[in-house]
Formats: sequence, C-alpha cells, structure tokens
Amino acid sequence: MGGFASAAWAQPPAEPDSEARRPAEPSAAPLLDAQILDLDDKPVSLRAMQGRVVIVLHQDRYSSEQNQGFKDRLGELVLRHPQKLQLIALADAGGYNFWPARRYVKDALRPLRELGGALVACDWKGAVQKNYRIPARQSAVFVVGKDGTLQVLKKGVLGDAEAAALLSQIEKLALD
Repeated sequence: MGGFASAAWAQPPAEPDSEARRPAEPSAAPLLDAQILDLDDKPVSLRAMQGRVVIVLHQDRYSSEQNQGFKDRLGELVLRHPQKLQLIALADAGGYNFWPARRYVKDALRPLRELGGALVACDWKGAVQKNYRIPARQSAVFVVGKDGTLQVLKKGVLGDAEAAALLSQIEKLALD
C-alpha cells in the first residue's frame, strides 16, 4: 500500500496566486476510505486496487437507469483492459441498512454481479453520497487514477459528448 496511499495524500506545491484562482479539487480520500461491502458482506478496499484505474459508478435506487449507454460502452472498455481497469458498481444503500431491507437490496443487486465485469458493492452508511454531496436520484461517476488521486467526478446525466470524452479519458489513463 505504501506508494499508493502516500500518493493519494500528497499534494504538489502550489504557486501562491494559482491556488486562489482555482477551485479546490475534491479529494479521493473519502471514497478510498469509505466502508463499503460486497454482496457477501466482505469489505472492499479501494486503496488495495493500487496500480489500476478504478471507476466507481455510484447510484441509488432511483438513478440506476441513468447513463445506460455510457455504462454499456464502459463495460466494453473494461473488457478490453481487464488488467488496467477496475469497475465498481456502488449502490447507495444508506436508507436500507436494517433487516429485512438489507436482504432485499442484496437480492436486487445479485443479477448485476452475475453479469460480470464489475465488482458490486454497497455503501450501507451512505457516506460517499454525503461526503461528495451527490443529490438524491442522481448517479455519479468517479475515476481514480493509478496513483490514488481523484481524476474525475461527474454527477447526474451525461450528455453524449461528455460520455464519449469521459470514456476517452478513462482509456488514456488506463494506457498511461
């Protein structure tokens, strides 16, 4: 974990004037440190995915149909670069962390796991949604570089041009 964790926390020295003009980029730390579990209740460590580009598709029950074309093309991209890309389908299940609802959520997500290509996980505390202020009923796409830095965070519905540009950026990160 050594270099990966330190790279995710390291910040390049900023020029005094440029930092004031530029909006702060969100940190990857809340995403990398989120306590997420797979469908078998095993912890998923995003920090352990060192050396791969990690794409997290964050969705709640109302946003799962958003960006379907992007998700289809992303799946094809992951299949072309399985050693370089890790896809995480992250369900925001913060409102369902009780019995029996938890079981129903997992049952609804199991078909995604059967499709393959993505690790399916749940954020039972809703921490990612809260930390990144993702509005309810909106999906989000996180792209974490091989060095553990947050490269991209897109919220909501992606237009065709935006989706194509994001796919190109992900592929470029994978090949670098």
